[in-house]
Amino acid sequence: MEIKPATLEDVDQIINLGKSVSEFQVSDRVVTFWPKKVLIDCIKSKQNPIFVAVEDSQIIGFIIANYNPSFKKTIIENIFVDPDFRGREIGKSLLDSLLNRLKELDCEYVCSLMEIKDESAVQFYLKNGFNRGINCVWMDRILEDSFKK
Repeated sequence: MEIKPATLEDVDQIINLGKSVSEFQVSDRVVTFWPKKVLIDCIKSKQNPIFVAVEDSQIIGFIIANYNPSFKKTIIENIFVDPDFRGREIGKSLLDSLLNRLKELDCEYVCSLMEIKDESAVQFYLKNGFNRGINCVWMDRILEDSFKK
């Protein structure tokens, strides 16, 4: 298994994996996963790190982050490991790769939003040194059709 920065050739596999994760849907009016153009723009930007876990030429996991250099802050947008490959610390390896890259970018703060009921995700972040927030309500507004269902 290898962890590497995502390339443009990885986009379709990332999308196929991401669309299979119902937990990524934040409201009933928004696409379940990122539009292809958004992922392509992120990979090209070098400011929004995306790492993939690859085994036998198949992407089995990914982490996607949104870094804002003005605020020196990153939001982890998505992290996912195929259920067939869990328990091998792939998620930790993806997170470690991301955190190393963020240090290179001079990031000072990292956060992640998730469903309060997703206790396994909460435990993953706590185990990896994150602090638990008090509560969170997701509010969104669609500005472009590419995000509409």
